[in-house]
Amino acid sequence: MRLLHAVASMDPQQGGVAQAVRTIIVGLTPFGDLSEVVSLDAPAAPEIQADSFRLHTLGPGRGPWRYSPAFLPWLLENLSRFDAVIVHGLWLYHSYAVHKAVRQLQGQSSVAGLKKRNMPGLFIMPHGMLDPYFQRASGRRLKAWRNWAYWHLIEAGVVNESTGLLFTCETERLLAHEPFTPYRPQRELVVGLGVEAPPRLHLGCRRLFWQPALRCTIVPICCF
Repeated sequence: MRLLHAVASMDPQQGGVAQAVRTIIVGLTPFGDLSEVVSLDAPAAPEIQADSFRLHTLGPGRGPWRYSPAFLPWLLENLSRFDAVIVHGLWLYHSYAVHKAVRQLQGQSSVAGLKKRNMPGLFIMPHGMLDPYFQRASGRRLKAWRNWAYWHLIEAGVVNESTGLLFTCETERLLAHEPFTPYRPQRELVVGLGVEAPPRLHLGCRRLFWQPALRCTIVPICCF
């Protein structure tokens, strides 16, 4: 299966979503799945050039919405190469653009007499971004109103018209029902996430762990 992962950024400094995408790709590769990633990063960003999978950088995304004029045309040109596209994260331009591209391609297929099943399935992985905490926290009232408006204008269509939502656990799936209406996803799938295996124990690892300057940066599990 050919998979396209769409994400706002693959820069590790932007948070855990980038690492989650990398972990998922590592886990799927042994099953024969071929993954590519499209992001809103700048093409020359050095911190995202060391990955083994094919990465398409179509940014830099502009402003708080991370808009890039190159993103939607690339999707319209390339989505048909994939069996499914997974959108990682919400509330930014990449989720809107993928949804719009899929709808446009489906419309073109209908006009041409082609079956919609030839289009890639669109799956959304929220990565906790539908947790009700973000709408209820006292320090996020303005952002909560912004998200409420954005949900009704854009994101409800992205979520409810997708092929399905992918969750890391059952609790995340249940919590996603609470913050917004209408919330009517076609499917909800708990797929987990997992972690990569830690490096094998060796004496060099143990020595690094006990160096005071590095003690806070070395993952302890590699030494026990």
